[in-house]
Amino acid sequence: MKKKLGQNFLRNIVISESIVELSKFEKDIDIMEIGPGDGALTDFLVEKYKNITLLEFDSDLITPLSNRYKKYNVKIIHEDARTYKVRSNSKINIIGNLPYYASNIIIRNFMSQENVNSMVFTVQKEVGEQIVAGTGKKSFLSLLIQSFSDVEKLLIIKNHEFYPIPKVDSMTVKITPKNVKIDNDYVEFLKKGFSNPRKKISNSLSMGLKLSLLNVKKLLEESKVKDDLRPQHLELENWENIYKNYKKYEQI
Repeated sequence: MKKKLGQNFLRNIVISESIVELSKFEKDIDIMEIGPGDGALTDFLVEKYKNITLLEFDSDLITPLSNRYKKYNVKIIHEDARTYKVRSNSKINIIGNLPYYASNIIIRNFMSQENVNSMVFTVQKEVGEQIVAGTGKKSFLSLLIQSFSDVEKLLIIKNHEFYPIPKVDSMTVKITPKNVKIDNDYVEFLKKGFSNPRKKISNSLSMGLKLSLLNVKKLLEESKVKDDLRPQHLELENWENIYKNYKKYEQI
């Protein structure tokens, strides 16, 4: 176990089994597990699914994993999930208990890949709450993921169920990409819209987009959005409307 890799291994086998069951992955779609560690989820995956790929970054775990699952149809890849590109030509479901420090990067990496069918990730509870956030609680991460995916909260896991024990609880979420290609310009627009999330949307957009406050207020009026709301209070539909009108403004 390497502290610098942010490894916290799940120790409750009942919870491990629950995560696999709640995932409700289709039986005919291959599985990739990110960071299998010592096999907390893998033990249940191999009994339920035929074709499994384990993506493990810790070189010390490759041989133990190979020995443990040698009688199953398991492929092990020693690469970094933050940058890994799925090489399968067919759809794949992804599961994993993600290291807290890298969870956002890993999720965004796999969200952008066409062959990913659905993802079930255990992340820091605070991050999970952002991913599934509803009205009035949205962040850049919420909108980024919910713009291109359907999200579902599966369960909360207390910190003492892991070893070493982390300081915070975890949440397991399911992310199912919509059949929509990610628009990088829209992603940048969202990021700029949250440049000053504690300010009113008019001020945050003005600063982020480098537009005059007057023009931003006109943009919001055209988009039927009140200019005194804060960024987190806007719905997904509001952001999409503002973006469409902003693109028209850009072309003038």
